[in-house]
Amino acid sequence: MTTYPVAAVKLSHDIIETVAERGPTGVTAVADALDVPKSTAHDHLRTLEAVGYVVNESGTYRLGTKFLHLGETARSSHELFVNGREEAHTLFDDTDEKYVQLVTEENGRCGVLLAAGWRQGGHTTGTPGAYPSDLHLHTNAPGKAILAHKDAETVERLVSETGLPPRTANTITDEERLLAELETIRDDGYAVDEGELIAGMTGVAAPIVADERVRGAIAVYGPSGAFEATPGSSGLAETVRQSARTIEANLIFTPE
Repeated sequence: MTTYPVAAVKLSHDIIETVAERGPTGVTAVADALDVPKSTAHDHLRTLEAVGYVVNESGTYRLGTKFLHLGETARSSHELFVNGREEAHTLFDDTDEKYVQLVTEENGRCGVLLAAGWRQGGHTTGTPGAYPSDLHLHTNAPGKAILAHKDAETVERLVSETGLPPRTANTITDEERLLAELETIRDDGYAVDEGELIAGMTGVAAPIVADERVRGAIAVYGPSGAFEATPGSSGLAETVRQSARTIEANLIFTPE
């Protein structure tokens, strides 16, 4: 179980997450959602306002645009994004009616660095967009591709720490079944998500491994009807694997 050395920081985090999920929110609603005194919620919100993380508009709070700067700074300095974004967009251009994710792993969860073609509802737009991030690794194709290329001890630790909560009815929630699938992924060189992250959506992902370390994964997603019954048999899996190899080469041969 995760412990938090500074409880006040964790509460500020929870308040930010609550405002992000609910949109413009009042102090009472935040306090009720987190089961804390209204005065405590108010003090945290005022402090977050003072440092620019939330904005007070007539008594309701919304996230500040400072998060955009922080997110872009984190993304633009990430070596996988720097070395993989061009190939991710190339892969997107080559796949009709599908969208592409470039994913890293942070603290045992997926961090989506790029989601070309995504918009809420799973439709494509041709431009990068927001995508659900901070996902459990076992719930999606790129996460499983990453897990499959970690050592057994690390996989066991991550499963123990985070559990296997479902995202949909198709999410793998049995550890034995997950371990068997990870072995198949290692053998095949790619992972498949058939409605495990989002019902009605299928994904194919390949790991990105450089210097004997898994750096992340690249994936193609789309409506399940756009895929053949076995996505790997359509040639798409090999296309995704080739993109992963291109990014691996970029990571290895990019000058320090």
